[in-house]
Amino acid sequence: MNIQQYYRKTADISINASLAALVPPFFFLLVFINDSPRTNLILFLIPFIIYSSLCHQIHLLNKQRAAEILERNSTKSRQALLSLLCQSNLMIAFLPAPSLRMVLFDPEGRQVGEIRDMKMWKFRWFLPYFLDRLFPRRLGIYDHNDNLEASILIDKKGVDISFAKDSCKETIINKKDGSKLVYENGCDRYSISRTFFHTDFQVLDEKSNRIARLRKGWMPLEWGQQFRDPNTPVLSFDEGLTSKEKLRIYAIFATLFLYRNH
Repeated sequence: MNIQQYYRKTADISINASLAALVPPFFFLLVFINDSPRTNLILFLIPFIIYSSLCHQIHLLNKQRAAEILERNSTKSRQALLSLLCQSNLMIAFLPAPSLRMVLFDPEGRQVGEIRDMKMWKFRWFLPYFLDRLFPRRLGIYDHNDNLEASILIDKKGVDISFAKDSCKETIINKKDGSKLVYENGCDRYSISRTFFHTDFQVLDEKSNRIARLRKGWMPLEWGQQFRDPNTPVLSFDEGLTSKEKLRIYAIFATLFLYRNH
């Protein structure tokens, strides 16, 4: 999947949601139009109609974004695709999921990976997030070929990470330190300052050096040719990070963005 296909997919999801939101009003109009006062019936239908209208506007917006994207299908561009763990700059988008489906794109709009539920049980789609938290939340970090790089199990205390390539396991414990979120893994310590609008997350190591950063509302102009939403989050890594360090950071951001599009 590339970013153009992503916009088309979100447009299709939005129009389906818009139509589905009109089913309850249509049903109640047929059943209760003669038995219920019109004022009460209209007040009951208004939220469904508003939600349907919003979904329809999102459908139109993403359809337009898909049409505006420049096609880049040259052989050179396809061969230059780097693996997920070699990327230094990534764009993040979200699709509906029981807890999380985070799609990762390179600056040219090509999907390089994904973080998603390993088991998407159908009944979980209908659970509010506070009930879904009662179930084990196991996510997988996948590359562009859908190969599993690591699995993560999230609970209240932290994150258990199982690396696919060397069968190694480790635990990241999370806690609060004033205005910071702290993640510890043995001798390794990562901290993130909390921002009110969640527009700028800076990951610092134990020496307070910034090793990763996720920002919204900031994007180089040339990337805007592919990413039509200017608020698309940009994730940047320090050049010297190892693959395991990047996987830990992916796991940390997975905990921060759980239920982003539930």
